Amino acid sequence: MNRISSGIEGLDRILGGGFPKGRAYLIAGEPGCGKTIFSIQYLLEGISKGEKGVFITIDEKPQHLIEDVQSIGIDLETPLAKGQLQILDVTTYFNSVDIQENTQINTERIIEDILRFIQESGAERVAIDPIAPLIFADQKRPEINQYIRNLIFILEQQGCTSLLASYVPVGSNKVSHHGIEEFSASGIIVLGLEKKNGSTVRTLWARKMRGCQNELSVYGFEIIENRGIVIRQPV
Repeated sequence: MNRISSGIEGLDRILGGGFPKGRAYLIAGEPGCGKTIFSIQYLLEGISKGEKGVFITIDEKPQHLIEDVQSIGIDLETPLAKGQLQILDVTTYFNSVDIQENTQINTERIIEDILRFIQESGAERVAIDPIAPLIFADQKRPEINQYIRNLIFILEQQGCTSLLASYVPVGSNKVSHHGIEEFSASGIIVLGLEKKNGSTVRTLWARKMRGCQNELSVYGFEIIENRGIVIRQPV
């Protein structure tokens, strides 16, 4: 099985050699757990190996994203200027005007636009942050399930290895916003915050990983300037 490096220090060993290539993985966690930084590191790892990347942002404007990661020493402006990385801003699909006017959002159009953008960019690695706004409340559960499967199938059909960030409510044991996304993904990595000896510790758990003999221990990790996420010992 062909594997690719995650770009996260210590994670490839936990996964038994990295992510199986050409599949989609859910990166789940509460707000502030490090999902965006995880996704950025993953894309930059591909760029370091000559693979183009696409970051699809749904909740945050590209300039804010660039500034946020720059605060910990991660440079996005250089790969953007070189065409190695592209950021697709789809926040306009979900603006307040559409909601107030009860305008129906065309999910097929969104998928078509994402697909076209990926094809034109030639990306091999894709990150969608977060996946939940691409799923709509008026859809029924079977429709949501099929929609997610179609999105993942399209990404895999393009040969992309993709990360789908999923935020969950604070204190929840869920691993996805709708409770459906995890069944279509090939793997789930859960990022968390735990109280240990009066301090808050960031944690990582490779809960599910098809095709991997992954460790099931929960590991602590830090976000370090100029290095990003660095996994430490089990907690």
